[in-house]
Amino acid sequence: MEKIGYLYDPFFMLHDTGPGHIETPRRVEAIDELVTEKYDFIPIPSRMGDKEELLMVHDDEYIEWIEHGYENGVRMIISADTIVSELSYDVALKAATSTKNAVEFFKNGGKRAFLNLRPPGHHAETITGQGFCIFNNVAMMARYAQEAGYAKVIIIDFDVHHGNGTQEIFYEDPTVFYFSTHEKNNYPYFTGSADETGKGAGLGYTKNIPYHDYLEDHELIGYYDELPKDFDFDIVLVSAGYDLMKEELISTAQITFEGIRTVVRKILDYAGDKPVAFLLEGGYNIDSLVKSVDVTLEELEQ
Repeated sequence: MEKIGYLYDPFFMLHDTGPGHIETPRRVEAIDELVTEKYDFIPIPSRMGDKEELLMVHDDEYIEWIEHGYENGVRMIISADTIVSELSYDVALKAATSTKNAVEFFKNGGKRAFLNLRPPGHHAETITGQGFCIFNNVAMMARYAQEAGYAKVIIIDFDVHHGNGTQEIFYEDPTVFYFSTHEKNNYPYFTGSADETGKGAGLGYTKNIPYHDYLEDHELIGYYDELPKDFDFDIVLVSAGYDLMKEELISTAQITFEGIRTVVRKILDYAGDKPVAFLLEGGYNIDSLVKSVDVTLEELEQ
């Protein structure tokens, strides 16, 4: 197996969520310590793209509002869980636009990559951030991929929370299939039902599998037999949120490390010889997060 691409920048730690916030800089730092100690990956450099690139998935007024938010006294987006600190705009811009370099890694022959990004992105909609997310990283990577010739993209989201932002951005787009498994009685509460399947030209290109509280391994694993069989994708992007694990505090799901290993293996088998990137989303118990990522990386190396 060829080497794995890995994207990280300590700059991602400079988004300051403040004391007591579970979306802490330690999340990405601890993952990077694991990778440095255990793995020999090909580094994918970060990049600070132009803010105009964000227009591929976000509204210009929202981008401008975030860019100048801190200096104008803005300290949160919608609610206090999504912080705007002095460097939040720069960090979020760099995280989102760095995904272009992961696409370049694939164009140069790479097949698998892990993107240790912060802040997370899948709750960020066209006109607003929310749920710890400012700009939508996986949506940006999907658009960069299409610019590079990967015409059809599938986004698989196993975060315990529904990726309402990703769904909203691509809801009418038949070139991007969004597949999500998520806890029904959890944030953002009012999106992600099974009858949300797309709209207009995008009808049939969204599949949500909301599940009950206290989900166990065998149930989650079974849901990944439902990945679309008739969508001829060119690249696979995974919103890899590890807040569905048994030791996490903001969900009831009871997924074990072997359970998430099996899900990752199913995704990789589904991808076949197509490029696949895992982009960090949730996961807030640091020990559980690091172990879950470790399991993912072990499977990527197989």
